Parts: sequence; structure tokens; C-alpha cells
Amino acid sequence: MLVRDEPKASIVQEALEGYANGRFTNQVDIRNFLNTKPEFPKGKNGVVRQQEVTRLLNREVYCGLISYAPWGISKIKGHHEPIVSAETFWRIQERRKHRVIAPARKNIGNDFALRGVAVCNDCGAPLRSCWSKGKTKRHPYYLCQTKSCQSYGKSIRRDKLEGDVGELLRQLEPNPGLFAMAKAMFRTAWDMRAVQVAREAKTVQKQIAEAQKQIDALLDRIVESDSPTVIKAYEKKIDTLETEKILLEENQANPARSTRDFDAALELSLMFLSKPWKLWESGNISIRRTVLKLVFADHLSYCRETGARTPQLSMPFKVLGGVTHAWGNNGGS
Repeated sequence: MLVRDEPKASIVQEALEGYANGRFTNQVDIRNFLNTKPEFPKGKNGVVRQQEVTRLLNREVYCGLISYAPWGISKIKGHHEPIVSAETFWRIQERRKHRVIAPARKNIGNDFALRGVAVCNDCGAPLRSCWSKGKTKRHPYYLCQTKSCQSYGKSIRRDKLEGDVGELLRQLEPNPGLFAMAKAMFRTAWDMRAVQVAREAKTVQKQIAEAQKQIDALLDRIVESDSPTVIKAYEKKIDTLETEKILLEENQANPARSTRDFDAALELSLMFLSKPWKLWESGNISIRRTVLKLVFADHLSYCRETGARTPQLSMPFKVLGGVTHAWGNNGGS
């Protein structure tokens, strides 16, 4: 019987779910994440190999399934506890089908949370990042590298830029009245969803039975057929139906969350909406990037002289009252 081997199992789970939900944009991001975990086994050179990342993304056993072609076994549900859901596993496979392969390079962006987010106020181009070597140590900077820009080559200290963004986040404070109203609306929506889930459960059971009926019919056709091409087509269809059936069964097996779960999840969500700067101040690059994705709806324009311009906020922060201060005094428009 396969059992979870902690803390490695939780690290693998975080890596897989992070790739499935977009936290990690590519396999290089996963590799960099794994390299930051001392508990995760490394190669002889002390780093995780790229082949290991690919292997993790391909293993069906992590979602509770077992396949072994030499024995004709395909997607058999195992008795072990899965690390991730089957839905997460197939979402990973879909992402990999549409992945963009880029040449490997040293990813210094892992030292700069705003790389790809902050843009030059003068030309609108993304600010680049670099380490500058001083007499005794290296210093991190952001800078514009557009030659036609008046800010070309002029650097901004990383602590200065990221510190200013931290101050912007501190100014995000929802309107108390709207905050209470939003909580009540979430509660109503949750209760309505619970009723809908109960109705959908019966539909899911019928869909599972129908999928099994189609599988049985295709198996009978395979037995009767002598054409390798036709048999292969039937087997492909069966594989698709098996995947659909597994996802339906998984959905059926997951009971609706309780009111207690709702309260806990809502409180965590509202806590973030009320004070996103607390997560920003953790200093963790991955967490900071997540905060940026959730708070800002577009790139963040930054001026060397006056600081950050007024950002485009994501819908939750717009709805809950936006900011408490006018950023025009800080160079906002």
C-alpha cells in the first residue's frame, strides 16, 4: 500500500496544484520552487533535474490511479490516498499540451517580485531587473532598458520600488458597509449553491451510469471487430470515457462543504481583502506575486521621480471601496 511520505508528499502536492492553478507558469518555476525546499531530494549536483519535474507532472499515481501497459492496466483506481485530485491531474495535462518551450537561462527574476508587473512610466515598457556589483557586495535594481526612453539605463533600488508598492497596498481599505453587505451576499450565494449541488448529485449519478453503459458497449464491439484500426479507435474512446467517469465519481465523492468550512474560508478571504499588505510583508517572492495578481488588474506604472501611478485594481477591490487615499499626491493620475 502506498502511503504519504512527509514532508515530500506535501511539497509535491503544492508543486502540482501550483502548476494546475497557474501559480507556476512553467516547469522552470516548479523546478525553482523544489530547489528552495531542503527536504526535497536533489541530484548529485545539489539541484533538482528538469527530468524530475517532468516525471512528477506525468505520474497518474499521484491522483490515485494506476496504469501499467504491459499488463493491460489503464486508469485503475488504487486503494492509496491520492496526493492531488484527478481533476488537478488532468488540468496539468491540458496545460502541458499548450505549453510554450523557452530556452533555459538563469532566472534572476526569482529575486524580483515585480519583474513583468512594473512598467516604466515614461515608455510603458516592462522594467528589467539586475544585480549590480559594488565594492563589497551586490545590489538589486530595477531599470528601463528601452534606448529611446528618457529613463533608459536609470536604475531604481529594489527596496525602494517594492517598498512603495507595499505602501500602496497599505492604502487599500474596504468600505465597512460594503464589506458587511458582501459577506451577506456570499452567504446567500453559498446557500443557493448548496441546494444546486444536491440537485446535481442525481444528474451526476445518471452520467456515471451512462458512461459505463457506453464503455461496456464499446468493449463488446472490440471483441467482435477484426480491424486493428477500428479497435484502436474504440480503445481511445474508452480511455476518454474512463477519464470522464473518474472525474464524475470524484465529484460525487466530495461532499458539499459545511457551514463551518464556509465561515473559515470566507474569513480568510475577507482578511486578505482587508489587509493584503500583510501577505506582501512576508517577503516571500511567490506570495508577493500572488498578491499582485489578486490585487492589480493590469501592469503597475512606476515613475522614478514621483513613485507609483494610480493602479488598475481588480474587481473585488473596486467593489469593496477601493483605496482610502488619493494617490495623486504620489504621482497618481
